[in-house]
Amino acid sequence: MDTNQGYKNRSLASLSGKWDKAVIVTAIYLLITGGLGQVVSLPFSSQASPSPGVAGSGLGVSFLWLVICFPLLWGFAVFFLNLIRDKDINWKTLFDGYKNGEWKRVGVTYLLMYIFLILWTLLLIIPGIIKAFSYAMTPYILKDDPTISGNAAIEKSMRMMEGHKMELFWLFLSFIGWIILSVITFGIGFLLLEPYMDSAFAHFYEDLKKQQGE
Repeated sequence: MDTNQGYKNRSLASLSGKWDKAVIVTAIYLLITGGLGQVVSLPFSSQASPSPGVAGSGLGVSFLWLVICFPLLWGFAVFFLNLIRDKDINWKTLFDGYKNGEWKRVGVTYLLMYIFLILWTLLLIIPGIIKAFSYAMTPYILKDDPTISGNAAIEKSMRMMEGHKMELFWLFLSFIGWIILSVITFGIGFLLLEPYMDSAFAHFYEDLKKQQGE
């Protein structure tokens, strides 16, 4: 496996000459996910009372937003996997998860991950975080094996990440300064940070595959 700086350097090398496409795709992704969040929450905007019922409605809104966006989350990860592999990249890749042959498999997989993460987080925050990194390779596995089921993809990700969860955690943590900078620029910085991070994570996956003979 590479060092954190190694993954960052490789990410920048992969993005060289492709920043325009990466930023456009990221902008579309952020606009859609943010816009859907607003649209989905509108029916509940008049419920200002801080009652248990309203809290439950908010949770329902968040869940509905996730279900709608699950295929988009996958398409975003696939775009950057294609990018680092020097394949032809197109913004339409974002919506591949909504195609008839993929939406059910992708949606079920992300739904399972979401449920599993909630259950682990209910135990304690730390186990939930550990599992999040354990499941991190699932989107790429779904892309590389069109026949694999959702649960099998999650299990394969867990096997691949055995002994490597902390490495991915430190890689993520190495971007914390950029994350803070992106937040204080009212989110504008994420247009550059998301491609930078996601390309690095895709390279991490590629190294895992090579190391484990996949």
